[in-house]
Amino acid sequence: MKKIAILRCLKTSAACAGTGCLRAFNEKSEGFRKYEGEDIQLIGMWTCNGCGKSMLENQEGIEKKIARMADKGVDAVHISHCTAKKNDDGIPVRCPTIINICKKLNEQGVKVADGTHGSNATGEIITFD
Repeated sequence: MKKIAILRCLKTSAACAGTGCLRAFNEKSEGFRKYEGEDIQLIGMWTCNGCGKSMLENQEGIEKKIARMADKGVDAVHISHCTAKKNDDGIPVRCPTIINICKKLNEQGVKVADGTHGSNATGEIITFD
């Protein structure tokens, strides 16, 4: 059974219950389509620790979250579409805080998958240098 986690944006989580991410996971659709026919288990749905004015006081906590993903043997952390915002040209640009987390996940040997739901969610493994 593959162990999957979902990484979300802290700011977005103030208004989002994660239903789109969970629906796609449960249906094995959109960003989770590649798991069709496989047994998967959601073992974590977590947020970053914020950025800018919304940054949480305990920034060390993100290191614990990253380590926990590695310790639990997560096969892939899917980064939700809320971790990218469209620029003035309408092109989605990934949040620098999320990029940093993904780099650290990769350093721990944890794979990162692109998207959960929405038209741009491929579910493909991506790397961050």
